[in-house]
Formats: sequence, structure tokens, C-alpha cells
Amino acid sequence: MTTALSDTVAAELHGRLSDVCAQIGVDPHGARLVKYTMNAVFVAPPIVIRLAAGAHAATLARRVVSVAACLEKVGMPSVRLAPGVLSRPVFSGEWVATVWQYVPTVDDEPKPVDLAAPLRALHGLDGLDVALPRWSPIEKFRQRLNAAAALPHEEAAELEQWSRTELAIPAADLLRDVHRRCDEVEEDLEKVAWRLPPGVIHGDAHTGNVLLRPAGDLAPTSSVPLLCDLDGLCIGPREWDLVPTAHGATRFGRSPAAYQCFVDAYGFDITAWTGWSVLRQIRDLQLVTSTIDSLAGRPDVARELGHRLRSLLANDVSATWTRYR
Repeated sequence: MTTALSDTVAAELHGRLSDVCAQIGVDPHGARLVKYTMNAVFVAPPIVIRLAAGAHAATLARRVVSVAACLEKVGMPSVRLAPGVLSRPVFSGEWVATVWQYVPTVDDEPKPVDLAAPLRALHGLDGLDVALPRWSPIEKFRQRLNAAAALPHEEAAELEQWSRTELAIPAADLLRDVHRRCDEVEEDLEKVAWRLPPGVIHGDAHTGNVLLRPAGDLAPTSSVPLLCDLDGLCIGPREWDLVPTAHGATRFGRSPAAYQCFVDAYGFDITAWTGWSVLRQIRDLQLVTSTIDSLAGRPDVARELGHRLRSLLANDVSATWTRYR
């Protein structure tokens, strides 16, 4: 899938990539951008470079490096850091990179059922030898909204124009409305009666964050699912890790049968539980706030975010969303 970027944003990303590659002794010319939503992910076998920016990027990168090392130590089915000097954050201005081992994958796209085994393994952990934050999704949403409200003049003007064009309201009114929805759902969250015990969770367990590695010569037609994107690992309700697959079926129009396979493999159907509607709203808010402060130069993301916000503001739970490119 191609990520559409303006020339300015593309130049910025490739400049930071070149700087990081110079620091770690890697040729950047073979690197290919495969994803840019909250992070820019470049593949350059035998490594993968993830670039992030923002007020909390450095702190998060340092924690993710520690988390990845702990998961490797206990044998979790997850991606691994590149060995040696690369297993630390690398800085380029306000950007920070983490460097990972490249994982060859099978041709098949990951399915919801592929998440079941690695999630059960992760949820079986008593803890990790690293301090993990408590699950606090609404706080992250507010941080994104506040960052959008404090954008530099040129980016703020772009957000204002986009908001008036896509949603017919000033950006300040949009941000205020989404803030209010965060407050409301936070109140509802306090009333949820959890069914599963809390513990280590992935935090963003959707099929885009699982890689299917070939099982090897002994099982040439099989694959091994590995969890990736470890930024959201925290201590929280395990129900939250089951939300993205259910949300994929109800909000993104994905196969109900595929979702049922995940339910059968994991052993719990979150859509039949009383807390589902609250967590569904939180997932909606997560997926509209994740990019609201970084739309400049990303036309495909901006277009899809406009669609998502129109349905959110209209309380339309039947509208179908598509993945950001």
C-alpha cells in the first residue's frame, strides 16, 4: 500500500531517515516507506526503521526498547530489535528512530484469528521487568487534541481550512466537540464492570500490528504470527485488546465470520458483553484523534479523517470507515 505524502513531508521524512542511517551505518537508498500514520515505517532489509516525532516520542522510544528486550527474554511471539548498537533509540532533531529486525512474511494478509494466540500468550504474563504505564486512553486523546490546538501558524491554518471544508465548522469548535465526547466517555468508562482480570496488554491489537512469519521448512504452508508496534504496551483491562477485531467487523465492514473465528480461538466475544458500547466509542475516538495533529501534507489521511469525524459528530455508528494509507 502506497502512502501519499506532499513533497515537503516526503523530503522531511527522507532527510531524517538519511540522518538516522548515517548514524547506524546503513545505506538509506534501498529503504521503502510502507506506512505513515502516527509513525513512519521504512523497510530496508535486514532492518526496519520506525520514525516518530512529538513531545513524548523520545520517552516512548526508550520504553519500547526496554519492552522489546523484556518480551524477547520471556519468549513472547513479537518482533525483535536489531542487535547490537542498533537496539537503542537514534535521534535526528525532534525525530527519534527505533531499529528492528526485518521479518520476511508470507503472502497471505493477517486475519483476526492470527491475533488470538499471541494475545493469549501476552495476556498470560504476570508482568514484565520494566515499568509499564497504566492504560489511560482518554489522556492520550486529549494530548492529541491539545497538540492540534497548539500547532504552528502555517499548520494551524491548514487545519482550519480543512475543518471548514470537510466539516463546515471552525477547527476550534471541532476540537471542543471531540474534547466533550472524551469527557462523556470517560465518565461512562468508570461504570464499566470488567469481566477479565487486568494485566499486560498490547494496547492496539489489530491485524495491521501482526506479522505472519513463515514457519520454516518443516511446515512450509504454515506461518507464525508475531505482534509488532509495541508502543501501547501497558497494564490495563484485557478486554481492550479484543476491541479492534470486533471494531473491524462493526465499523470497518470486515468479515463477521473472520471475527467469529477470532472469538472461538480466544474464547471471549466482547460484542456480547455489557461494556462493549463504551469501548467501541473509545476506539472510535482513538481512530479520529490519532492523526488530527499531523494532517499537513497527507491528503489521503485527511480525506478519511474527514469522513470519520462526520460520522462521529452525527452519532452514526453504521458508517463504514477505511484504513488510513
